[in-house]
Amino acid sequence: MEEKDRRATAPRIRALSDLMFAVLTAALALCVFVMLVLVFGNVVLRYVFNSGINISSEIARLAFVWLTFGGAVLAFRTREHLAINMGIERFSPRMQKFTHVARQLLILWVLWLIITGGWEQTVISMRTVTPVAGMPIAVFSGAVLFSAVAMALMAILDIFVALRTPATPENTGVFRTSVDSVEEI
Repeated sequence: MEEKDRRATAPRIRALSDLMFAVLTAALALCVFVMLVLVFGNVVLRYVFNSGINISSEIARLAFVWLTFGGAVLAFRTREHLAINMGIERFSPRMQKFTHVARQLLILWVLWLIITGGWEQTVISMRTVTPVAGMPIAVFSGAVLFSAVAMALMAILDIFVALRTPATPENTGVFRTSVDSVEEI
């Protein structure tokens, strides 16, 4: 009965994950749109009407920072970050599994460093505000914290999946941190 419940839960978790990343993708598209409208609008206002919107550069910078770190989360999920698989492909499936788990643990350690540094920077920058908008600088450094936490959760789930997956030749795709072509996504 427990195995049946676990199988029924997996599609729901996958659907929730897909929904969260669809929302993140939409938010990043909104960031691009906001940047486009603010920067282009400000250029037109400055050259045509000799005026501008003072806050536009700060908001565009904020959108760019969140776009960058949100894009890193999406790339991590779709396994599009840089990795070299040609050496690992020559290992046995058991060694590929071991290497993948070790690599993910190393990634988790680096993400932990980013999370602790991002948290400290966010707390410090709560008292500092931007010159025009008056919003806390923590809104910028919060993007670092968000992306590191999101990627750490995905790395933990990836380790869990890798440990539960048998080390057989047909399962070696699970033990890869990146993909070599778009068809593999």
